Amino acid sequence: MRVTQAIMSRNLILNLNNSRENMNELQKAAATGKDIHNSSDDPVKFARASRYRKSLSQYDQYVRNINSGIGFVDNNAMVMNQFYSLVVDARSVAIQGSDATQSAGTRQVLADRINGIIEQSVSIANSTYLGKSIFSGTDTLNQTPFDYDGVAVTYSGNDGKMSRRISEGLDVEVNITGNELASAGVFESLIGLREALESNDPDTVANYLTDLESAADNLLGLESSNGLVKSHMMMSASRIETARTNILSFLSETEDANLAEVVMEYNGEELAYEAALQVTAKALQLNIMDFVR
Repeated sequence: MRVTQAIMSRNLILNLNNSRENMNELQKAAATGKDIHNSSDDPVKFARASRYRKSLSQYDQYVRNINSGIGFVDNNAMVMNQFYSLVVDARSVAIQGSDATQSAGTRQVLADRINGIIEQSVSIANSTYLGKSIFSGTDTLNQTPFDYDGVAVTYSGNDGKMSRRISEGLDVEVNITGNELASAGVFESLIGLREALESNDPDTVANYLTDLESAADNLLGLESSNGLVKSHMMMSASRIETARTNILSFLSETEDANLAEVVMEYNGEELAYEAALQVTAKALQLNIMDFVR
């Protein structure tokens, strides 16, 4: 096949373009620290890196779920502590009211104090977290799931559980429902104590000391279960952090460039490109007179 000047020129320019493309890829690797940018760079490594990134994205979602769940259970714990403190205060009032030497007037004053504690407890039961009612089950937009009409406390939420997925196939329930809270017996004990004080009945008042102690124990049980949920989430967070560290290491091994090798390769490619430029420039300057001398 006859090699013409045009063919030589095209080949020289093509080689220059290829060299420039190689230099561009090496510059990109040096700038980003990555060898793999597209599937065409290395299909196997690109697919492997994509799987690693998918795992990292999943882990990040689990971490967000865990942080959200921990915020919720921490808020639960704070509110449960407030409930417990109210029960302790009510027991102190009950001890005073059970003293047979107290007058009916004194017990009425104590009954008013208990009524204030009931109102406080209902207010706490209607607490919200990030704008959502924490004890209304999944009916979180119900801002007043508990209502006190002066005679009884009623609940209008549901028994729905809010869950968070904290790892593959593992969900945890992060809320305490209003029925669970009501089942602790706090409201019934407080209302019964108030009525006994209003009736000036020290013996019945004394009986409510046991009920209040039982209610306090039930609150501690709910708080303990709430604490176990947080413990599960913290353990899962620790495992996820370890897994993320490993995945990041694998991803780095798969796609990270060896900067020392990249720089050496780039320097070599640059020298070759400069030499090719000189050869091409000389070749493209040829004309018909160069062949007739």
